[in-house]
Amino acid sequence: MRRNELANTDPAVFTEVAADAEVGELGLVTADGHPRVVPVNFAAIGETVYFHGALAGEKFERIRDDGRCSFSMVKPYSLLPSYWTAPRHACPATHLFKSVEIRGRCEVVDDSAEKAAALQAIMEKYQPEGGFESITSDKRMYIKSLAGVGVFRVVGSWTAKVKLGATEPVKVRRAWIERLRERGEPRDLATADELEKGLD
Repeated sequence: MRRNELANTDPAVFTEVAADAEVGELGLVTADGHPRVVPVNFAAIGETVYFHGALAGEKFERIRDDGRCSFSMVKPYSLLPSYWTAPRHACPATHLFKSVEIRGRCEVVDDSAEKAAALQAIMEKYQPEGGFESITSDKRMYIKSLAGVGVFRVVGSWTAKVKLGATEPVKVRRAWIERLRERGEPRDLATADELEKGLD
């Protein structure tokens, strides 16, 4: 990472971003050497990322035959317009976020219990209100489905990036907080709360 001051290795940041990012980006290398990025819904169990998909097609073949990958996920905060701090000058415009990038391998999960746990985690993330029978490998209603669906895991080393104004003067961050609370969108209020934590 070029800007080391934004790097973060706190496992809590990994957990937070994985829980709140709606879509992850899986980067693979095609058979002819080109990069390919595939958006996927996913969930993390610890620091292992899981997603599901077909057991056929280019994505599956690349995972099966090579497996090298990168995976990125982003929790976006507010976009801050330039004129909040510098009227007429475009450069201060910025977007705040937390992100995680994993470099490692993507693997096919064969164990039915692990597949079930991964799919359960995905359901809990995207349908937290419930309304479904929990997924276990020994539950009759899921045995056929578990056998037919592809479940994949991403494992490797990771680094997080937290861009929440830590390198900006306190005066600028306070101005952002004031403007965010004035604008008042839900994401703005969450961003203001995060910025205030950094002032402690």
